[in-house]
Amino acid sequence: MNLHELWSYDDKKHIQKLEGFILLCAMCHHVKHIGLAGILASQGKLDYNKVVEHFCKVNRCTKRDFEKHEAKAFETWRKRSEYQWKQDFGKYKEFIHQ
Repeated sequence: MNLHELWSYDDKKHIQKLEGFILLCAMCHHVKHIGLAGILASQGKLDYNKVVEHFCKVNRCTKRDFEKHEAKAFETWRKRSEYQWKQDFGKYKEFIHQ
């Protein structure tokens, strides 16, 4: 199991807030970090097709459905990457050591 962070995003004020955490299997965690999954796959460290197959199995959808989801995720990432974001660790702030 992998611990994955849950963030909310204020796209007007450019603040991302840590809302909590969720446990995911390794393949679901790769889906959540699909850009990193692509990098790992290009380095021969991950089978990207298995990540896609897992997404489709869990979501009971087609590869085309995955591709639409992936395109939307990367579009959101591109738009958000145009800005400098502030992080709000909320109730988890006391656990952050900087």
